[in-house]
Amino acid sequence: MSNRTVQSNENQKTLKLLSSSAVALILALSASGAVANDASYPFIIGELELELANDNVFRSNDAASAFNSLNPTVALAAEIGLTPVFSTHLGLTLEQVFDPTDDNYFQDLGLYVDTLHLQANLGDVEIIAGKFAPSFGQAWDVTPGLFGTELVEDYEITEMFGVGFALPLDAGEKGIHTVRANSFLVDTTFLSESMFRNRGRVSRSDGGPANTGKLNNFTATLDGENMAVLPGLSYSLGFAYLSAGEGDLANETGYSLGLLQEFDLDNTTKVGINGEVAHFNNAGGSFDDATYYTAGLSLARGPWHGEIAGTIRDTGFDGGGSATAQFIQFSSGYDFGNDLDISAGYAYGDDDGTDSHVFGIRLTKIFGFSSPGAPEEELDLPETPRNRPTDIVIVQ
Repeated sequence: MSNRTVQSNENQKTLKLLSSSAVALILALSASGAVANDASYPFIIGELELELANDNVFRSNDAASAFNSLNPTVALAAEIGLTPVFSTHLGLTLEQVFDPTDDNYFQDLGLYVDTLHLQANLGDVEIIAGKFAPSFGQAWDVTPGLFGTELVEDYEITEMFGVGFALPLDAGEKGIHTVRANSFLVDTTFLSESMFRNRGRVSRSDGGPANTGKLNNFTATLDGENMAVLPGLSYSLGFAYLSAGEGDLANETGYSLGLLQEFDLDNTTKVGINGEVAHFNNAGGSFDDATYYTAGLSLARGPWHGEIAGTIRDTGFDGGGSATAQFIQFSSGYDFGNDLDISAGYAYGDDDGTDSHVFGIRLTKIFGFSSPGAPEEELDLPETPRNRPTDIVIVQ
């Protein structure tokens, strides 16, 4: 039997399993009744994010890493409300899909589907089935600055097929605490490819954690906010279990603890402080362990804003020895209003002795749209372009 036939059969099994789960979900929730609200169905609500970024590695002790990159990023996120219970969520991204190796301008741009799932809301319970980003950690989303998420995106879990649920527990003045659980596998369908510049289809033979063809990978998280005794503080606790893919040595387990504190110094000045520690046993399916330490500080006064952020990654090798990667960034910008922002920043990265100095600039514009009768709500986007990492790899 050819590899193509095996891959096709695996994809069919995956889609059948997810389809069965979605059908069972629909039947169960339909039998329970719908939740009434004031929206007119069907409706669509979404955001289109446009970013133009230029990043220049102006100094490095690895000569091959010193180059300039000018590229756009376009991200579309949309929710289509079908009924008071069911909605479909779509995410499209156009970006550079291969890491550059020399000067590049509008190069290797690919368009791909990062999100496509059915969501059901019954009371406070939210259940999803399809392609999504399972919850784990928050530093990759909330760390401020042009390059703030450069290292922590190592452990962001994205583009998975599976099922998940969320249950917020409202404890009044003690806050809202949301429990989430997800079961998933790596997307190996045609949705893992990209248009224009094809990044290639993911295969089981590529290996990697969670690339198992089975729903034997899990995350569980607990997030809290709106606590009267700790105003402005939110937290995130996470656990991840990713089964070994082909060629991997071991199953990976991860643990995360993140805090975010936001407060106003006065009527025009806002401050944000975040920190997160994430530890991984058998990181990347190896026998090595890795720990990430991240901190960020943001200050916004009127239209001006500034950010400082850094991450340290310590890796302990199974055979003995260790390696450290560290990264720090400084950035600032001006918000013109109407979701138009320009920012500039500097970053320094040291990956076990290989260092790089980067200067970057971003121009960002966000457009919101909705159909008549759509509810007024803020979409829960994974991240905004201002927080997206550079196309240049500062640390590996």
